[in-house]
Amino acid sequence: MYQLNYHSIANSGLELDDLDNILETAIACNSENNISGCLIYHNGSFVQILEGLEKDVLNVFENISADKRHHSIKVLWEAPVTQRYFSEWSMAFYRPLDKDLQHYVNNLLILTELSDRSTGSLLSFWASVRKIIRGGTLSQYEKAY
Repeated sequence: MYQLNYHSIANSGLELDDLDNILETAIACNSENNISGCLIYHNGSFVQILEGLEKDVLNVFENISADKRHHSIKVLWEAPVTQRYFSEWSMAFYRPLDKDLQHYVNNLLILTELSDRSTGSLLSFWASVRKIIRGGTLSQYEKAY
């Protein structure tokens, strides 16, 4: 089993239809390649963790890296792991209304604190999610964990 997580910045002009398309593509690609994980998008930044067989994770990441809808792609962590941590997670997308946004952000912050962070990859992933939610900049991701 192998995990990789990365951060990237959405290109300006990315719209909700683009996010819907990204979600549809991710569901199909992850299913086809037996990849599990989690994708977070907030304030123009993506953070994603991918897990599966190393060759499959690297292949999916290569395709993600070639996607022209984002840039400044930075691998935060990659390493072999003993188990999947997101095996039960189905890809999901939540589009909060403006009035619900702060509640959504607060819930994500709570999740980053309560989740099992027993590997370096998970520590890096959740630290990156916290930074995005709190308005962190790309330079802060270099030492996210």
